[in-house]
Amino acid sequence: MATKRKFEEAVAQLEEIIDQIESGDIGLEESIGQYEKGTKLIEHCQTILNRAQKRISQLSPPPAPGPEAPPESSSNLPGGSGESSQESDSY
Repeated sequence: MATKRKFEEAVAQLEEIIDQIESGDIGLEESIGQYEKGTKLIEHCQTILNRAQKRISQLSPPPAPGPEAPPESSSNLPGGSGESSQESDSY
């Protein structure tokens, strides 16, 4: 996509495409064309979201070091033995 499209605009276009396809008012060929356009919009939105996530990660301070919590084992869970609560059927 040559022009930078705002995320909200791309989502709005995607919603319009979904409505058109779901309504059944357009033919098969046009539905396929709209589907292709929709997949490009989804990729565009995902790129914007990935960039935003990266920026947020860069702006966020790293987590403060603290005491390490021991990993939870299944023996700490109700039922306690760490084995599956499903009993095997022996006939």
